[in-house]
Amino acid sequence: MEREKWNITRSNLRKRAVKRVTQFMKSLNDEDMDCTNEEHSVENEVVTSSFVLPPICRSESDGESESASDEDSLDITKGLAGCLRDWATHFRISLIALSALLSILKVHHPSLPKDARTLLKTQTQHSVVSLASGSFHYFGIQKMFSHIFQKLTSVVRNHHSFKLQLNMDGLPIFKSSGVQFWPILGMLQAYSRKPVLIALYCGKSKPQSLSEYLKDLVCELKSLSTGFVVNGKTFFLTVCSVICDAPARAFIKGIKSHNGYSGCDKCVQSGIYINNRMTFPELNSRVRTDVSFSNAEDEDHHVQHSPFCETSVPMVSGFPHDYMHLVCLGVVRRLLDLWMGTRGKLSYRISSRQVSIISGKLLALKSYIPSEFARRPRALDERLRWKATELRQFLLYTGPVVLRDVLTTEVYQNFMLLSVGIYILASPTYCLLLNDFANTLLRSFVKHFGELYGHCFLVYNIHGLTHLSDDVKVHGHLDLISGFPFENYLKKIKGMVRKPSSPLQQVIRRISELDSTSLNDEETRKAHKKMKMLHSDGPVPEGFTGAVSQFKELSIDEVVINTSERDRCIKMNNKILLVQNIIVFEGEEYIVCKEYRHIAKFFDYPIESTDLGICFVSDLSPKLMCLTLDTNMQKCVRLPLEVGFVVIPLLHADPS
Repeated sequence: MEREKWNITRSNLRKRAVKRVTQFMKSLNDEDMDCTNEEHSVENEVVTSSFVLPPICRSESDGESESASDEDSLDITKGLAGCLRDWATHFRISLIALSALLSILKVHHPSLPKDARTLLKTQTQHSVVSLASGSFHYFGIQKMFSHIFQKLTSVVRNHHSFKLQLNMDGLPIFKSSGVQFWPILGMLQAYSRKPVLIALYCGKSKPQSLSEYLKDLVCELKSLSTGFVVNGKTFFLTVCSVICDAPARAFIKGIKSHNGYSGCDKCVQSGIYINNRMTFPELNSRVRTDVSFSNAEDEDHHVQHSPFCETSVPMVSGFPHDYMHLVCLGVVRRLLDLWMGTRGKLSYRISSRQVSIISGKLLALKSYIPSEFARRPRALDERLRWKATELRQFLLYTGPVVLRDVLTTEVYQNFMLLSVGIYILASPTYCLLLNDFANTLLRSFVKHFGELYGHCFLVYNIHGLTHLSDDVKVHGHLDLISGFPFENYLKKIKGMVRKPSSPLQQVIRRISELDSTSLNDEETRKAHKKMKMLHSDGPVPEGFTGAVSQFKELSIDEVVINTSERDRCIKMNNKILLVQNIIVFEGEEYIVCKEYRHIAKFFDYPIESTDLGICFVSDLSPKLMCLTLDTNMQKCVRLPLEVGFVVIPLLHADPS
């Protein structure tokens, strides 16, 4: 059913795109297009956009209000060829289909090329080298971020130092073979919100030679750290963090695997092998430092020399735990398996009746989950199919609500130690302010977890929670060092491969087809607000007479606020408000809302929830309030509970 819905959505998107192109063609006068008429043979491949491009054929200006009728406005200045190029890459139109469309359009627009690859400016010449039992292509850091550097020269001072975040991981391509990618991805902290592809390795296993795999990257990092010139200004670039899951981190650092006796890369604790599992039960072992790693003081920890040691990357503090893998896919999934398993102590296992109750509560929350979440709650029976974003949603938002009064007190309180500890570290507001307290909560969770479920389950992921707060002290809240944006991009890389032969070359060609100028305009775009869905039937407070424009939706950067059930709860001036309307009066923007008059704590263990802005609300006032937009306004997740609602400040939006 879900697959069918996705197919319907894709079909609607394509129909809308065709409609836009048709509208554009009608609005065009016969004019010369800057396109060459080279002809190529057509490949049966799908053009895949690996980035979120700007809306097709639209011009947007920050801060302007626009109604629904403006959504299909066309940017005539971009030209038919430019619009077709954006449309084809954004909607993954196959080269055969695009070439067929061009053959039809060329009758009326002779300046268009005949072949899709000419229109898309597909790069046909590229260097692929044999490396470590596979093939490898290096795109380059400076090349892939060149448009961002060019754009920032007018606003960034001379000798500015950019911070680069790297990610490496294995990516299986096909189900029927062992061929896999090992991409090197990068993001510029504070200047880009989506990763770019720096290098790509393809082979039947991970690279056999670490030094060969990282050679080009390390060489360029050394060069950029000494300075590079863009438009007369000298900039510097250093790596601030490397985000990997445990196996990839062990490979890149050249250390023992996470299931080895010296497998913890944050402390010198020696593991204990229990029931076929490597466990790390100690909570206060001596921590590793960047200096001790460089001196290789723990010989049992090191396997081989890592080329990263030749750069300025801190080999311990510069490799933080990725909480997407460690917490969401690791700890939370482990908890669910323990609760629903057929083995283990009856004191923590839940019955089929309890599973049914929890699942019913989860499904009842579907209409209340904000649009920032890519997925709605699913039943516990489908937990093995839950994605990392669903597990995060369960841990931070829905879990504390649906598990209440269902689990035993001991099990629920253990879960709340984890939920509250991670919520604090994921919050930009509390991650440093309450960092030590969060560390205490997570250590208590690990200790109680061992007592409750058995010390044989104190594996690497559970133990890693004791080091998470230290990573946050160095790098900031958890979403700044998570693998979510990189994992999302890996799916797009995989989607660029549409046939089994030459997968690396296919990705290189698809990357070359992307409009990098549009991409980097999107990447460096400042936060903006926009009004949508113009209407005339909403409540308007007394005193607002004359011309009042009413809107159902307001988007501020990546956050959407509207009058629907799931997107209408906000917090402003320490008040919990429910949005009723959005209006513009005499050039000023206002939120029309009602206030919850009763605010109480939702939980008091391990901390009073109101100390984190989490509360239980009821008794909605009938009186309309009209407030100007405030920079301190915060969107909240509002979940029904008994006679009221639980309100939880929204920490993040799922990657698109």
